[in-house]
Amino acid sequence: MATILRRAFRSALLTSLPGRALFSSQPSFTGRSFRDALALLDTLQTNQQVVKSISASGRNANEAAIPEMREWFRRAGYTTNDFADHQRFIHVAGTKGKGSVCAMVESILLQFRSGQKNKIGKIGMYTSPHLVSVTERIRIDGLPISQRTFARYFFEIWDRLNAANQQGDIESTKPSYFRYLTILALHAFKQEGVETAIIECGIGGEYDSTNILPRDAVTTTAITSLGLDHVEMLGVKIEDIAWHKSGIMKDRVKVFTVKQVPGAQAILEQRASAKGASLVLVEPISTLQDIKLGLEGDFQKENAALAVSVAASHLNELAVDVSLPVPVNTLPGEFTTGLETVDWPGRCQVIQDGNITWCLDGAHTEESIRAAAIWYHGCLVKAHSGLEPPIATMLMFNQTDRNGAALLRQLMTALYTCRNAGSLGVFYPRNPPLAGGSRRLGSSIFTYAAFPASSPSRQGEQTRDLTAQERLGSVYQSLDGNALYMPYATVAEAVELAQRVSRGDERLLVLVTGSLYLVGGVLQSLNIGK
Repeated sequence: MATILRRAFRSALLTSLPGRALFSSQPSFTGRSFRDALALLDTLQTNQQVVKSISASGRNANEAAIPEMREWFRRAGYTTNDFADHQRFIHVAGTKGKGSVCAMVESILLQFRSGQKNKIGKIGMYTSPHLVSVTERIRIDGLPISQRTFARYFFEIWDRLNAANQQGDIESTKPSYFRYLTILALHAFKQEGVETAIIECGIGGEYDSTNILPRDAVTTTAITSLGLDHVEMLGVKIEDIAWHKSGIMKDRVKVFTVKQVPGAQAILEQRASAKGASLVLVEPISTLQDIKLGLEGDFQKENAALAVSVAASHLNELAVDVSLPVPVNTLPGEFTTGLETVDWPGRCQVIQDGNITWCLDGAHTEESIRAAAIWYHGCLVKAHSGLEPPIATMLMFNQTDRNGAALLRQLMTALYTCRNAGSLGVFYPRNPPLAGGSRRLGSSIFTYAAFPASSPSRQGEQTRDLTAQERLGSVYQSLDGNALYMPYATVAEAVELAQRVSRGDERLLVLVTGSLYLVGGVLQSLNIGK
């Protein structure tokens, strides 16, 4: 059967699969539906475009970011102090695990809310990016807002900005994509009566659009594990990254963090002292070893420990008495249940789809891609412990906004390290097969590889320029010695390849990584999360 799988793959190499766009092109609309809102949203400048614009200009546009954001709020009818009346915020920055920590905190707080509604009230969460629908970014009480609700608040802000532009003394423009959604999220939370809101930074912290929250409205801040990312805007040294991330610190507000590399830790301590913030280093929690977290991956234990401290601090600020022992060796039931039931798609997510086991993780930094490799190795070992182990594996990878080749090298290096550890290498494919279907020792980590263009956040976009994908394929072949790879213009085509080679009674294990947009594209192509 291995020979049949290879023939199917080679057939795919020789025969173009139908070009099937992951996102259908949307025409312009004049109504006020959710689709109309998306059409207008897609006219706004993306984060990627903002980063490129700043890099090309050679000027420090960062310093103008917060004043500009306050001005956009003014045009939308708000001052930032309007969000200090009846709302309390948790603000999270970092490089790795921001979204996971936010999701864990939300899950824990929801457990407490069921018994203490009068003290906690509605819980909102604003994160980015989304995987399938933009409504995922704005959640209330654990669920994305509806398309109807999104459209209603979208046009309320749109109309206010249009009215301000028509006054004649304001340039007729709109904020960028992320800025607009930040305004929209806070507007939605205000209108929906949200009392606790968890806010994830977009890029950095000091100049991030979310950092307009007034000090009196913030109960707790957190900085997750730091690494090099968005160097065009934040700097090329870990100390630069730490300086930007620590910009969310506020006077007399606790800031929790995990163990950082010495250079980053020193900057966090300096900035905390200068800002009058109380910096707390979160230690590992031993009892987490006995809890099956809702999110897979050993690295999530660190995120869980951080989430526990953040949630407890916020609850205490709301006069909900939560006393944790020092060191933490037991957890209240609400914390345990919250950590066990948390759901955060696209991060170490396993989906069983017929004969295919999809292992999806949107890792897009060198540190997170190494963690994803270790997690995937565990998935492979677990799969081989079952009654029907997979006989084939596939890599689906893309990353074009960052250094995709460097990330791919980190991934393959980490996987080779895992494979070569003791006898665990027997779980990896040995290519090519000998006559008669037997196998011989080889160097390849994956049986097949596919490099699709990541589905962009903007609907209707796809590309037939496969230069970037072909370059990644060449890097992969040089690392894995495997010629069975192919570039694709759409995620749907790569998913179709996996489905073709898994037909019959054979099982296929697929690692999807390198980009959250890629993971989102796979989920949408599988009709999951729509």
